[in-house]
Amino acid sequence: MKYILALLTITFLAFTAQPSEAVELLHTYDSMKDDTQELASQYPDIAIYSEQGISTGLNLEIFSVDVALNITELTAEELNALPTMYVDGTHHGNEGMSAEASFLFLQDILERSAADPTYLEGKRLVVTPSVNPDGYFQDCRNNWNGVDLNRNYPYMWGMYGTSDTPGSCPASGTYRGPSEGSEIETQVNMEMMRGMNVYVYFSAHTGSNDIVLPWKITGEYAVPIADWDLYEYFLNESTNVSGLTYRDPSGAGESIAWGYGARTAISVIVEVDDMQWSPIETTTIRGALTNELLMYDLAWENLELFGGNLEITDESAKSITVMNIGWGAAYNTTAGNGIIDVIQPGETITINRNGNFIEYHRLIQNGEEENMTLIVNNLTVIQTTDNESTPSMSFISTTFCILTAITLRRNE
Repeated sequence: MKYILALLTITFLAFTAQPSEAVELLHTYDSMKDDTQELASQYPDIAIYSEQGISTGLNLEIFSVDVALNITELTAEELNALPTMYVDGTHHGNEGMSAEASFLFLQDILERSAADPTYLEGKRLVVTPSVNPDGYFQDCRNNWNGVDLNRNYPYMWGMYGTSDTPGSCPASGTYRGPSEGSEIETQVNMEMMRGMNVYVYFSAHTGSNDIVLPWKITGEYAVPIADWDLYEYFLNESTNVSGLTYRDPSGAGESIAWGYGARTAISVIVEVDDMQWSPIETTTIRGALTNELLMYDLAWENLELFGGNLEITDESAKSITVMNIGWGAAYNTTAGNGIIDVIQPGETITINRNGNFIEYHRLIQNGEEENMTLIVNNLTVIQTTDNESTPSMSFISTTFCILTAITLRRNE
């Protein structure tokens, strides 16, 4: 009923508006699906539209677009190894502007990449405008089962800010579900993220025009964020470009808690403009999302800096010199001869080498799998003065590096 009334209201306002008012309408589920598919089809060399699963009640498709340079030529392993930014919207189906933010960001990246392919070089973007198609279609916060999908993820599930009573439309609720990760939509989203090397995860919501942390860092349920220095740097940069400040979440079991805790992506909710189904008369949809889109751009254009990022500035047969150009520290760095515990952002250090690899962890957070944040890079084979090659790493160490690299790039 609420959905029907909303459509009638939109139709009435659209027909009664004066020609000079430039009324702009938000997408519906169907128009968002059609426009997203059409958008991807315009860039066949860099974008692939796909449907990941269907919703709980109405059997609506959960669709996404995958973007990478020469994407049709990449193997699944190559694609999954790329540093990735993942963006989604409408975990809460009645938060239509969250889907608009996701769509506009996708559109921007595709347009810029078509003009300058280097804009995509070495990284990947995945966008899912609607995680909750049933709710989006009905203008309802919850999914078909009355579950608040943003309380259903299996990380800190049910700790605080949730309900044990299913919600019903048009009333809102925070029902966490009968068990952690119980909902099809939650499972589809997690499965997608397990197939990515996610560096950054933005989940769009509406209401408060700010940034939400993955879990509480103050108060009764406070838990430290292991990579807080990196988070803080990024959040300060975000405030500088967008004016958005950050806060603790209101509930546990959110997608971003799982995104950082389990998948080691720097994960935040971006609370965008709170416009819902009403027509926009005083500005454009893009205009209402200007600040948030600036923050999306910041993350994308600095994606590889989310964590330690060691750049080799000098090599010899016995040592290498590296500079950490990342926004976070690099941990447990080794080139086969001793371990450097921490290399801070901006720090330059010379490391003894005993092989042809350098490896380090770009974050502290461990995640749900071993070595999710491990970076392994090849070094140049350099001849010594006595015409001998740089010593190779031991068979065990080399095998470990190769297996680690395969694990990081496997198609899950």
